[in-house]
Amino acid sequence: MIGLRWARVVRPALVAALLMAGLVGEPDLLKDAVSCLSVFFGDTVSLSCGDPELEARIKAEALTPEEAKAVGCPPIHWKGDWSMPKSDPLSQPGVMGTDPTYAEPTYTPRTPDPAVAARVNQAWDRIERWLGAHASATLRQLKFGAYPQNLARWETTHDRRLPDDLYASYLRHDGADGNLGSGFRLPPSYGLLDLSEIDYINWDKCQELVMEGDLDAADPEHGVWHGSLLAIGSDAGGRELFVEPRTGRVGEASWQEKLEYDGPMGWPSHAAMLEALAGALERGAALRDWYPVVTAGCELRWAEQPAPLRSGCAGGPRPSPSPTPTVEPTPEKPTAEELRAGGCLPPRRTSQVRMPGPRVTAQVNAAWRRVERWLARRAPVTFKRLRPPARPLDIARSEAAMGLRFPDDLRASLLRHDGGGSWGFGPAPFYEFMSAKHIHSEWKMLCDIGGDSLGYWWDGHLIPFAYANDGGNLFVDTRTGKTGEFFNEEGLTLEGDVVWPSYLALLKATARSLETGRPIRGWRPKVVKGELEWESSRG
Repeated sequence: MIGLRWARVVRPALVAALLMAGLVGEPDLLKDAVSCLSVFFGDTVSLSCGDPELEARIKAEALTPEEAKAVGCPPIHWKGDWSMPKSDPLSQPGVMGTDPTYAEPTYTPRTPDPAVAARVNQAWDRIERWLGAHASATLRQLKFGAYPQNLARWETTHDRRLPDDLYASYLRHDGADGNLGSGFRLPPSYGLLDLSEIDYINWDKCQELVMEGDLDAADPEHGVWHGSLLAIGSDAGGRELFVEPRTGRVGEASWQEKLEYDGPMGWPSHAAMLEALAGALERGAALRDWYPVVTAGCELRWAEQPAPLRSGCAGGPRPSPSPTPTVEPTPEKPTAEELRAGGCLPPRRTSQVRMPGPRVTAQVNAAWRRVERWLARRAPVTFKRLRPPARPLDIARSEAAMGLRFPDDLRASLLRHDGGGSWGFGPAPFYEFMSAKHIHSEWKMLCDIGGDSLGYWWDGHLIPFAYANDGGNLFVDTRTGKTGEFFNEEGLTLEGDVVWPSYLALLKATARSLETGRPIRGWRPKVVKGELEWESSRG
């Protein structure tokens, strides 16, 4: 098992990056790649591969300082190479000097186009009005506008001009609270970034661009990033929403993927995006493919299916910048009818032991024997963590408490192994099978937290069976038999790679991947010091 979920961890800028020895984009060769640790101290990089020739090759293939500047990116200086002056103004964008004698210049704010500013402010008026009526906790997460002098300083020190609609938007709201603006979400899960985070994201993306050394990738139209782009949103997992300053268009960027202007969140301008956002909120309609929903904490989120708006989340108008205490609304608790409809208030039942059918039991045991043989031979540490069989009565008690009947394949699996053990065995890429008791406790916890968000955030008709240490899990839907995925920041995922026709189908596919070494939906088995891990096969 791996300890962190890659796509759900904020990538730390200026800390560490792994280069796959020039083999990025060649997934068949990644298994033979050499990992190089590159640690960034400001604009200086210390590179360590344990191979001087490889280190020299990487440095030679990276963009030169001149090439980096040509694509709008800060240059990289290798540790021990001081051929470029440290005072280079592009070396650390947005960082002011620390000389005590330094006197900051005076910056004169400008006035954006009045017609454009009016469009932006009208859109924000509508958004704030809706938030105040339906999701006041999110309204309180919006930051107040950036100081005009700070906007003027940013444009002067960067020798760049923000598009007028983005400039006006920052005067209204300088992003939102939370990690990378997560307090206010643009669909599907982009946090609203503040002015300083433009530099944070750009520095991070430019590091990758410069280290890759591919000038063709540094194209604001058809590349993967360009230093001129202005990040306005981030999902904290490697995807960004940005504005292209020459045209004002809004697009999406993702690591090692080409910039996308025609995707779900592509817009002709920042103002057009805000107007569409306001319209979707007011109508309760989808913004492209995402519907506005409100959590039990009175926060705006976006879901693939519409849901009735909850009551009890209205609040007063957006407060003034003065620190006036505000009282947040207390969300209404779901009614018994709502809990029953969501599967989280089952009728009382007597525990009844049921044994799975012999045919299913034989199939499940055959799959487990294949897994056990492979683990015992290749990953003995993980093998030893497998739990003994569950007691039939424990399964029956969990079923009764949840008001559900476990599918025969899941029941047979628990009777073989009552879970994969702590940091033990489970499906790719980072899950561990849960015990019968853990299944019940996890189900109850999700029902208790879900409140009247049931149906799109969680549903009591689902059985969680594999747990990830970042708060997610895999589940089987008792109504269809299919698997899916839950994560607390996103709710339910009912399509894509996480869906299998049944629990047994997933178990068989996992056994086949172990035996053959072939990837299972983008992840291949790997053993490290006797423990099974799953590594990406997609580059």
